[in-house]
Amino acid sequence: MYMKQKIIILFIISVFTFTFIMPSPPITAQEGDGLLLTLEDAVQLGLKNSIALKQVKNEISLSALADKRTKYRRDKLEDGDAAIREGREKLSEAKSYYSQNQAPEDIPITDTPFTIPKGADIDTYVDNLPISEEQKSAIKSNVKNYIEQNITDSEKQLQDSTSIIDSTLAEAGANLSEKLNIDDFGALNVKATGDLMTTMSEVSYEVAKASYDIYRNQIALLIQKSYYDVLKAQKILEVKKKAVQRAEKQYNFARDSYKNGMKAKDDMLLANVYYKGTQIEYQKAQGELNNALLELKKNLNIPLDTNVQLTDVLTDQIDEQNLEEGLISGLKNRLEIKKASGQVIIYNLNFDILKKKYPPITFQYKEAELLKEKALLNFEKTKLDVESSIRQSYETLKSTEQMLKTSKAMVEQAKESVEIAEYKYNEGFGVETSLLKKLDLESAAGTIVEVLAAQENLANVEEKVVEIIYGYNLAKMKYFNDIGKFVY
Repeated sequence: MYMKQKIIILFIISVFTFTFIMPSPPITAQEGDGLLLTLEDAVQLGLKNSIALKQVKNEISLSALADKRTKYRRDKLEDGDAAIREGREKLSEAKSYYSQNQAPEDIPITDTPFTIPKGADIDTYVDNLPISEEQKSAIKSNVKNYIEQNITDSEKQLQDSTSIIDSTLAEAGANLSEKLNIDDFGALNVKATGDLMTTMSEVSYEVAKASYDIYRNQIALLIQKSYYDVLKAQKILEVKKKAVQRAEKQYNFARDSYKNGMKAKDDMLLANVYYKGTQIEYQKAQGELNNALLELKKNLNIPLDTNVQLTDVLTDQIDEQNLEEGLISGLKNRLEIKKASGQVIIYNLNFDILKKKYPPITFQYKEAELLKEKALLNFEKTKLDVESSIRQSYETLKSTEQMLKTSKAMVEQAKESVEIAEYKYNEGFGVETSLLKKLDLESAAGTIVEVLAAQENLANVEEKVVEIIYGYNLAKMKYFNDIGKFVY
C-alpha cells in the first residue's frame, strides 16, 4: 500500500581536492646489461618506468570515481526528495478522501470477499453489504481505524524522511562552505546542493585529466634535461681532453727544448704545471659526467649500474618560434589556467545559487559576490603571470639564439691565436697580440706564458660554446614547457 511505502534517502558529501602532489619516483630494478639510447628512446623509457606518472594516472582514476560517486549520490538525494513530494501528495489526497468519509484506496475487508473501492463512501458501501448490522458496525470501525493509523504512520515516515533530507542538506552546506572557504551559508535546497557538488566534482576531474598530459610532458622534459646534462658533460670532457693533449704537446716541446739548451728551465716548469692543471680539470669533468649519467639513470628508473651510451648530440641548429602561437597555446593548456578557470566556474555558480536564497543586504550574499570577484581577479592574475612567463622564456630563447650565432666563429679564432702563439714561441718572436693586451701580459710576448695563455683561452672558449649550446637547448625546452606544448 502507498501509505506503507518506505522513503529511503542516501546521501554522503564527498570532499574534493584540486591539487596533485607528485612524489619522487623510487628506483626499481630493470633487466638489461647495457643501453644505447637516442633522446627519444630515453624519454619513452623514462615515461614507461615513471612511478610518478603512474601515480598521476591513479589520481585521475580516483577523481573519475569520485565524480561518478558524487553524481550517483546526487541522484539518490533527488530521488529521495521526489519520493517525499510524491508521499506528501498522496497523503494529502488520502486525507481529502477520508475527510469526506471516502476510501483513499481500494481496501479489502478482512475475512470477506468484499473490497471497498477507492473513492467510495465507506458507510454507504458497508451498509449495502449482505451482512448483519453488528458486522457492518465492526467493519466500519476497523476500516476507519486502519485508514487513520496509515495516515499517522505516513505522516511519521514523511517527517522522518524530511528530517533526514534537512540534516543531509545542512551537513552538505557546511562541507561546501568549508571547501569554498565561505562562512556557513546554511542548507541549500536539493537542486542547488546537487548542482554545486557535481560542478565541483566535474571541475576537479577535468583538472585531473588535464594534469596527466602536463605532468607527462614535465617528466619527459626532466628526462630530456638529464639527457642534455650528460651530453654537455661529455662535450666538456672532450674539451678538457683536448686541453690536456695541447698541454702535453707543449710540455713535451718545452722539455725537449730545455734538454737541448734551447729554452729555459722555467719554460718547462710552467708548461708542466699547466699540463698537470689540465689533467686535474679533466678528472673533475670525468666525475661530473659520471654524476650526470647517474642522474639520468635515476630519472629513467633503471638500475644505476646499467651501462648507458647516448647517440644524440646537443643541437646547434636554431629553430624559430612564433610568440603569438606560443601565447595562445600557453593560455589554453597551462594547468594554472585550467585550475583558475575552474574556480571561476564554481564561484559563479555559488553566487547564482546563493543570490536566490539571500537578499543583497545579507552577509552571505555579499561574501559570495566578493568570492566570485576574487576568483575572477585570480584568473586574470594567472593569465598575466602565464603570459609573462611565456614572454620571458621567449626572450631567453631569442637571446641564447643570438649567443649561439655569435659563438660559432669564436672557437676558430681562439685556435688561430694558439697557432700564432706557438709559432712565435717556437721561432722566438716577441710581437705583442691583442690577447696579451687583454690579459695585461704584453711583456710575455713570444714566451711560454703567451702559449699557455692562448691555450687556456681556447679551452675557455670551447667550454663557453658548449655552455651556450646547452643553454639554447634548455631554453627551447623551457619555452615549450611554458607554452604548454606537449612534445611527448
